[in-house]
Amino acid sequence: MAASVTGAGYDDAAQRRIPGYSSLARLAISLVAGFPSLAAAGAPLLVVGCGTGAELSEARRQRPDWMLTAVDPAAEMVAEAKARLAQAASAVSWIEGPAQSVPGESCFGGAIAVLVLQELADDGSKLDFLAALARLLQPGAPLVLVDLMGGGSGLNSAIEQQFQEALLRFQRSSELPLPGVDEVPLHPIGEARRSALLAAAGFSDPIRFYQALGVEGVLVQRRQ
Repeated sequence: MAASVTGAGYDDAAQRRIPGYSSLARLAISLVAGFPSLAAAGAPLLVVGCGTGAELSEARRQRPDWMLTAVDPAAEMVAEAKARLAQAASAVSWIEGPAQSVPGESCFGGAIAVLVLQELADDGSKLDFLAALARLLQPGAPLVLVDLMGGGSGLNSAIEQQFQEALLRFQRSSELPLPGVDEVPLHPIGEARRSALLAAAGFSDPIRFYQALGVEGVLVQRRQ
């Protein structure tokens, strides 16, 4: 989510901006929990862009036996996630930095990245990010991606303009500030480009499991 909001205000802003956001963590954990690579006690799950710890908290609730690794480049987000998990924070391995900084190969049974890919420019950064996740995941392991999508809508310009104006009205009615110069720039891509990047990184074709306005969630697997 593009915003200057961090820490405790992040989740509130995301819930106002993205319908159904409050259920995404529960849905993401439920999706990956059924895969064989995460079935065993102590299976390792990677949460990239851990933010305020929603996915980590839900993972602890559903599968307290999992070995969790949380990654985020923002120190204030890592601190907020640690505070959210309270006594369970010591059960999580914390890495402050990008996914590319995580060492190892084929060491995670699944990964979740919510509102991360959208913040990377399509200048090789998106592919580097996805390739790093493919390196870290075991063959056949699942990856959940949730991001703002853009381009390739196939809509004519008049309808597209109406849609964008409706999004602004929704944002105003949610009592959120309009996009400003201090916000994190977003780099949304279309479905075809996302599929091409996933294939190049070594992932399967995406299966959509969530869509709200322009935000879409997909499930993929690292190819065997």
